[in-house]
Amino acid sequence: MPAFLRPHLFLILAFPMASLAAPAPPAADNKPIVAAPAFVDVVTFDVHVEGENHKMVVTTGPTLLRVDEPDDGYSVIYDPQTDHYTGLEHRNYTWWEFSWAEVRAAVETSKRYETHLQDLSNEGLNNDAPATVANAPGAPSNSVGSDNSGYVWRPTNDKKKVSGFDCVRWEGDTVSGENVQAWCTDTPQPRLQAAMTRVRAINEPMALVPIRTLVPPFVFPVYDALVKGGVTPILITWGGDRDKNRFDFVEAKTRDGQLSFFTVPKLYVKTTLITMDGLIDQKK
Repeated sequence: MPAFLRPHLFLILAFPMASLAAPAPPAADNKPIVAAPAFVDVVTFDVHVEGENHKMVVTTGPTLLRVDEPDDGYSVIYDPQTDHYTGLEHRNYTWWEFSWAEVRAAVETSKRYETHLQDLSNEGLNNDAPATVANAPGAPSNSVGSDNSGYVWRPTNDKKKVSGFDCVRWEGDTVSGENVQAWCTDTPQPRLQAAMTRVRAINEPMALVPIRTLVPPFVFPVYDALVKGGVTPILITWGGDRDKNRFDFVEAKTRDGQLSFFTVPKLYVKTTLITMDGLIDQKK
C-alpha cells in the first residue's frame, strides 16, 4: 500500500460485514442524498503512486459530487452545501456518513492531536500555497518561496498528444533539486478544472475520517500553479526514473443525471466510522 494511503493510528474504520441475505435497512436510511441534477460531468483520472495504480472517476453536478474508486471498491457522495459525506463500501455492502464541520471542530479542539494535524499540514493537506510559474503573468520568475517547497516552471520544446490533446512538456524544479514534469495543453478545460477543485476540497476530510486519500496532496499546488500560468496539466509525473509517480487525466464527458447514482442502495447496511469516540476529551 502506498505510503500516503497508510492509515493514521488515531482513526479506526469499522466495517461490519453484511450478507446479501440480511434484511434491507429501513427506507429512511436509504433516502436520496440530494435531488439528482439533469446533467452531470464525469471526469476520469489514472493515479500511479509508489508502484500502485487506481482509477478515480469524479462526477460533478451544480450542487453535489460523487467520487468512485473502482479499484478500491468504494464511492463517496459529497454535499458541499451541508459539508456532509456519504460513503458506499461496495465489497461488503455497507455505507457510512459523517459531517466534516462537526469532525473538524472536534479535532481542532483536541490537544492530543494538535501535533498530528500539524504533520498533516506539513504534508500538504492544508497547504494552499501555489508553486511558482516562471514568466507567468503576475508570478515572480526569480523565487520559489522561503520554505523551498515551490517549483519554478519553464516550458520545453517537447510536444506530443496526451489523452487526445496537443501538449507541451513543462519542467518544474526546486532549489533543493526536486523535479516534476507536466504535459500541458494551452486550451481551457473547464470540466477538468471543476473536478480538480471539488476533489481538492474533499481530499483532507477523506484522509482524516475514512482514512482514504484520493490524490497525493502534492498534485494540487502543482496543478494550480500551471493553470495560473495559462496552461492545463493533462499528465503530471514525479519521483524516480524507473517507476515515476503519475497523475493522468483520461477523459471528460457529460451525461444525464440519475437519482439512483446519488442514493444509498437498498441492500446496503449502515455502519459507523469510529473516529472521535473517547478521543477528543483527552487533553494529552
